[in-house]
Amino acid sequence: MIEQQFGDLHYLQFELFTPYPNLIHGVFTRAGGVSEAPFTGLNTSTPVLSTLRDSVESVIQNRQLVLQAMNMEGRPCVTLWQVHEADIHTFTYQDPWRTDWGQVSYYQPGWAPETIRKGDGVITHEQGIGLAMSFADCTPLVFYDPVKQVTGIAHGGWRGTARGIGPATIEAMRERFSSQPEDILAGIGPTIGACCYEVSEQVRAIFMGRELFDVAPTAPQYRELVRESATFSAIDIQGRESLRLDLQETHRRQLLLAGLLEEHIEAANLCTSCHVERFFSHRKEQGKTGRFAVFIALQGE
Repeated sequence: MIEQQFGDLHYLQFELFTPYPNLIHGVFTRAGGVSEAPFTGLNTSTPVLSTLRDSVESVIQNRQLVLQAMNMEGRPCVTLWQVHEADIHTFTYQDPWRTDWGQVSYYQPGWAPETIRKGDGVITHEQGIGLAMSFADCTPLVFYDPVKQVTGIAHGGWRGTARGIGPATIEAMRERFSSQPEDILAGIGPTIGACCYEVSEQVRAIFMGRELFDVAPTAPQYRELVRESATFSAIDIQGRESLRLDLQETHRRQLLLAGLLEEHIEAANLCTSCHVERFFSHRKEQGKTGRFAVFIALQGE
């Protein structure tokens, strides 16, 4: 990945995407921004259900900084209420949607229910619209089809990964815009690494198909793919076996099984927990932290 700077902000870009001047994207670190401890830096989220929340004013200022860095200030930007599942939404200008990610009104009441989209992936072929999500250990997945001019972004925590969020995004691009998997480029952003990500045996059982989620179980067409892609390891910690999940490698394998070419996948190879000075990490900071932004857009006229 290539590191860029905008004022005090630092963001990473996938080399795979750089040949396409109409494509704007960035994986932001926590550097810069106006948030104070424990959200210190460029925090772009204030979770609705959390009792520990950054101020809306700080979050909006940080989001505006992201849009400025992407040269998208004043342009519409959409996001999702991330729920750790595998539903993929499609943005079009014709449908109602909360398109003011960078405005205070995003957090004000009065929105119609149909504009509040819950899910973990969004795709579009519209130009001039930003797609943004926020992360802290979960895996950012960004997609671009240069043939059909389609962009996408997805949120892959372990639950979404076990539901096949990456392949579900690829399938949505194929169904809705006729994208071919062999044409799609994918970037796997910084995520918690197997070095730091201890999980339970129940997590492995779900990936292996021995157990199912009580709500929104993995779709049947993805269950074998999820099982084949799952990358677990075990290490000894003072006589105790610690089970680890490698989210990055699991996502890479899922994308390959979904039809992407190996040379069309780029991974950041950065552990958010190991690099907590650069990225927010929910696990490392025991939930007392913010979220870093990931952004992608096709430049409009």
